Amino acid sequence: INILSVGDPYPLQIFTGHNDEINAIKWDPKGKLLASCSDDRSIKIWQLNSAKCIMDLREHTKEIYSVKWSPLVNQQALLASASFDATVKLWDVETGSSISTFRKYSDPIYTVAFSPSGLFLASGSFAGHLC
Repeated sequence: INILSVGDPYPLQIFTGHNDEINAIKWDPKGKLLASCSDDRSIKIWQLNSAKCIMDLREHTKEIYSVKWSPLVNQQALLASASFDATVKLWDVETGSSISTFRKYSDPIYTVAFSPSGLFLASGSFAGHLC
């Protein structure tokens, strides 16, 4: 993952650590952390001023296609992940633990999105279902 300053052709920071294709990267609402997900079945949390992964989340059993940060509700940093293992996981980023697993589908899940309030989470599957 290359962190670039807009207009500058050279990276400010390079993050390495995934062992397979990276499918998504997302900044947290405060702009201090970056989440990445990969076909290596991991989610990594990176800090801009650190060259190392500060958290490695591994509970999905297949590729992870999408990650989304929740808007800050009660200042709690939550991250949702969508995986080809047909689950959506909700993570507490401060502790690095999965706090919920949603198993509504039997098909791979491609995308997740929080409502602007952070009170609702939507997900979309390979079969065209929206939940």
